[in-house]
Amino acid sequence: MLGPVEVRVGGVPVDLGGPRQQLIVAGLLFHAGQVVTVADLVELVWDEDPPATARNQIQTVVYRLRKLLGPAGSLQTDPAGYRMVIPAGGLDLSRFRTALAQARAADGEAAAAFYREALDEWRGVPFAGLPGSVVGRWRDALVELRWAATEEWADTLVRVGRHREVVEVVAPLVAGDPLRERLVGALMAALHREGRQAEALQLFQRTVVALREELGVDPGPQLRELHLEVLRGVAQAPAGRVNVLPRAVTQLRGREQETGRLLRAVRGGHRVVVVDGMAGVGKSAFAVSVAEALREEYPGAQLFVDLQGHSEGAPVAPVDALGLLLAQLCEVPQRVPDDLAGRQVLWRRALTGHRAVVVVLDNVAGAEQVRPLLPPVDAVCVVLVTSRTRIGPVDGAFPLSLEPLPVGDAVSVLRDAIGDRVDAEPDAAAEVVELCGRLPLAVRLIAHRLQHRPRWSVSAMAERLRAADPPPIAVSAEGHSVAAAFDVSYRQLSALEQRCFRLLGLHPAGEFEVWPAAALAEVPVPVVRDLLDRLVEVHLLQEDQPGRYRLHDLLREFAGTLVTAAERPAAMERLLDYYLHSAAMVNVYLEMRPETAPRFPSDAFTRPFAGDRDGLAWMRAAWPALVALADEAHRIGAHRHPVLLHRVLWRFANNEARSEIAERLGQQAIASARALGDDELIAMACRWHAGTMLRLCRPAESIEHLREAAARYAAAGLRAGLAAIEVNLGVVCRAAGRLREGIEHARTAIALSEETGDHTTRLTALAELGSTHMLLGELAEARLALRESVIGMRRLGATMQLASSTAEFGRAHLAQGHPRVAFLLLRRAHRAYADYGSVAGSAEMLSSMGRAHAVLGDLDAALRCQLEAIEEVRDLPDRFFEATIHNDLGATLTLLDRTGEAITEYERALLLTARTGQRFEQARAHTGIADALRRTGRDDTGQRAEAHAVFLECGLSEQAAARAAGLTRVVSVP
Repeated sequence: MLGPVEVRVGGVPVDLGGPRQQLIVAGLLFHAGQVVTVADLVELVWDEDPPATARNQIQTVVYRLRKLLGPAGSLQTDPAGYRMVIPAGGLDLSRFRTALAQARAADGEAAAAFYREALDEWRGVPFAGLPGSVVGRWRDALVELRWAATEEWADTLVRVGRHREVVEVVAPLVAGDPLRERLVGALMAALHREGRQAEALQLFQRTVVALREELGVDPGPQLRELHLEVLRGVAQAPAGRVNVLPRAVTQLRGREQETGRLLRAVRGGHRVVVVDGMAGVGKSAFAVSVAEALREEYPGAQLFVDLQGHSEGAPVAPVDALGLLLAQLCEVPQRVPDDLAGRQVLWRRALTGHRAVVVVLDNVAGAEQVRPLLPPVDAVCVVLVTSRTRIGPVDGAFPLSLEPLPVGDAVSVLRDAIGDRVDAEPDAAAEVVELCGRLPLAVRLIAHRLQHRPRWSVSAMAERLRAADPPPIAVSAEGHSVAAAFDVSYRQLSALEQRCFRLLGLHPAGEFEVWPAAALAEVPVPVVRDLLDRLVEVHLLQEDQPGRYRLHDLLREFAGTLVTAAERPAAMERLLDYYLHSAAMVNVYLEMRPETAPRFPSDAFTRPFAGDRDGLAWMRAAWPALVALADEAHRIGAHRHPVLLHRVLWRFANNEARSEIAERLGQQAIASARALGDDELIAMACRWHAGTMLRLCRPAESIEHLREAAARYAAAGLRAGLAAIEVNLGVVCRAAGRLREGIEHARTAIALSEETGDHTTRLTALAELGSTHMLLGELAEARLALRESVIGMRRLGATMQLASSTAEFGRAHLAQGHPRVAFLLLRRAHRAYADYGSVAGSAEMLSSMGRAHAVLGDLDAALRCQLEAIEEVRDLPDRFFEATIHNDLGATLTLLDRTGEAITEYERALLLTARTGQRFEQARAHTGIADALRRTGRDDTGQRAEAHAVFLECGLSEQAAARAAGLTRVVSVP
């Protein structure tokens, strides 16, 4: 089993057949002498997806195996399953375990011999080529056991003095897996005892870089002690150049731009460079790479010291750091003073004695750790400092911050580890590195995981990370993880800074300002601003633009794991309240009827807004967070917030044509309202969700939700709500071409609003009544109703409702042959929609303004308006207004004698109306095609008949339908 599964009978290999039979043999051999249940064998072969015939197939395989093995292998049946009995010494795994136990019980040369005997049993990767998660777990366990035996054997060889053998055998193993600290220690000790101290020091430095860049940790205490032992054993300076820089374990990827900036700074006269960045971003490898690039310009010495400023132990004191640097320059230990001042004198003298020196001071805690180590003014020396913190001022220092890698470079890091598997799945590889936040440390940990799982696909890893199983911060190698690297930085914060940081983990992805942070931390804004500045300084937070903060995805994940169960509910409620109240303030600017919006306490914590435009800009920037928080509130059962967030976000979503997201928010709001059992909240959620269904051209669902809202309002005794529902039903009926029903709903709404004294709803219902009369060709009634609505809305100051009524009033004037008045009204409505960010409303007004231009004879202006309208709605997910605009554009193209293009536009409108159910626009499209055909002398009777029939279905009178279809005259402008 310690290699591909192989069975020999009488010294002759037995053909076990396919993977299924090999897996069953592997399971029985791995548990040799023990009963293996049929259920265990089924899981082994099929994981969690066994066929219905699994048990029968197991029995068939066992029968075949008995025939293959014959009397040499005893495959016994037990009531619980099967047992494989192997003669003593007949199984390589048993021989390995026996020899390993003997080695651990022995000492000296005898132990070394037993270890060698145990390791000789291995032929390769255990169970090589066999699939499945169960056998994968067994394989991982056996490989770790082999590594443990190898490490113990190497330690034993060092103890018995077989140093050269250790170097010969262990060096290739360390090169293949440089993260095995125990093997590195054995190799360092062997090199040291062989008199090869420089190689031992270089090996240590390579290991420092490997551990830091791959795992985000520092060497353990045993390896550090061994390092000091090697340094103490260094006698006199060897001849030639001194270079103790760690050798790169892998090729540095990316950073060309940063390298160029740093080299230009050094060559421009900067003698100190400070490289900072978050844990795991690759600072150490970058600094070493730059030091190597400067080797020819600074040939005297290349030195490296880890000051352990962000490590588990205490930072290295400047006096001890100077001792290490002097040892690297091979000063005789007896000549090195014990005090800081004496060592500084010797250090400066030593630097002036070398022609040119590069010093890398890695992992620095702060400026106070660096200043005593700086070279004298007359020394030819460059100092490269790395830190997780933006350290205090150092005279003449050039600062450089490292960000996560670009996607392409991060993928290259992955490719370096697993090779062609990346190129076979480039999209999955890109997703993996994005899920790792393009942080080199996280990417290398995932790569390490894939290296040891050669049968895993990159897409499978992407799927696991997407499902957070485990999340990238939890992925570990050699017992270390990204979280461990972050934890060191976190523990160096004050208690208040820690609280602020971990609560920020509750904020959804994306940028945020100081106010939500203040809400989370429950501290005043000036205080939290100072806390955020501190988190930026230590690279636990990013400030991409002044006052706009962002947590790296992995840091957010890490912070979220630190939030305690006791503080989470209250913090989430504060965050939800902040966004809800702030969004409600912005919604007042957008609301057609602000008096019906939810009311919140006057002292509610909100962001201050400078005006309407500032509020809209905030809403656009905060939209991803608002949506994510509504989702989270629904998930955790904070049911009031999903309902109210949906209500205050609906108008913005409607204006910006974000109906697909609004649909999800509406479904969640209804479910949450039902969970609360509140009739008024259920009615409110259903009513506003019905508006989304209409915008998504699903009128039947819209009506269904409005009916339920009406029933809930009636149950709660809220007759004012019933009037608003009737208005909405009228809107849906008008859009669906059920115009007579729409008239009745509008009249009912007027009656109910007069009964309850709801003046705004009455004016809204009048606007709806006028719009529907206009489509029916009843222009006098339309103009009267719309005029009253516009005058009333202007008196109320209802800006958005006034824009809507003004637009309809403009169209009524256009239909009555007053294009100049119509144009002025439509332009006023267009400005209002544009000011409030309503893309669809703005486009609809442009299209209608184009119709007015056409009647006025300016066809070029008409075409410009309508082409601009088409561009505005082209990429919107809502298709509600598109058919109308295509019909308007078709009419203008017909007047320009571009009839082929006109027919194309009308046909697009027909396709759209077939999906959206907008019957009136469907009839307009047929009429438009007929007009284009007649203009070119072709037969138009079929199209006009189709239009006439649909207009009749919409509720137009015979005369009005004939006039609209062009049966009584040629219609040049719709």
